[in-house]
Amino acid sequence: METKEEEWLRFVDTLSHELKTPLTSIIAAAGLLAEELEASRDQSHQKLIQTIIHNAGTLETRLAELLDIVKSGSGKLQLQVEPVDIKSLILGTCLQITPMLRGKRQKLNTEMPDSLPIIRGDGQRLEQVMLNLMTNAAKFTPEEGNILIKVRKENNSLIIQVQDNGIGIPHEEMSRLFKPYSRISADRQRQPGLGLGLALAKQVVELHGGKIWVESEPGKGSTFSFSLPQQATGQVEQS
Repeated sequence: METKEEEWLRFVDTLSHELKTPLTSIIAAAGLLAEELEASRDQSHQKLIQTIIHNAGTLETRLAELLDIVKSGSGKLQLQVEPVDIKSLILGTCLQITPMLRGKRQKLNTEMPDSLPIIRGDGQRLEQVMLNLMTNAAKFTPEEGNILIKVRKENNSLIIQVQDNGIGIPHEEMSRLFKPYSRISADRQRQPGLGLGLALAKQVVELHGGKIWVESEPGKGSTFSFSLPQQATGQVEQS
């Protein structure tokens, strides 16, 4: 017989998949329509269809986050462990975030050693962490601001940092940043969302045997850092 926790997880999982199926069809159909409108050079309709694609994609992301946070709370979140080229992963994430940065004329730089070790971990989950940190940096950095990705080796760990010169975070709000459904006041005013991204990032990093933390000062930007063991073992689960 299922426990209440297992029943709730199954419900959220089922609901997520039931909603994701039509969403995937909407995004695919909207993409095809966008291609046709682009060929016809109809700019007014092109903007409308891009809005549909953007919002459907946002809803798809929120569903995935909700399912992940429920899984992590019940201990069901697992990692697909494989060799991960962390340098390629970071550079690939930089490419993904480039359109968002270009829209605000922000500059992105990286400081990494010429070579970094291959680690054992879940590449998709680590990419999720990087995308979340970089997206947050872009959101809270003004136009023409700067974002810096730094990686260094420290003892038997890699330290990865996402640094911005944005609005910063009040000290009293920093302690709850990595808790589910917690968002800083500036984020609530600017952007919709569930406040799950950093909580999920914390879960993923800790499953890899690492830690995540933030250093910030209002008006002087923020630096989000996380560590990864060069041989990620311990809490990593092979599914």
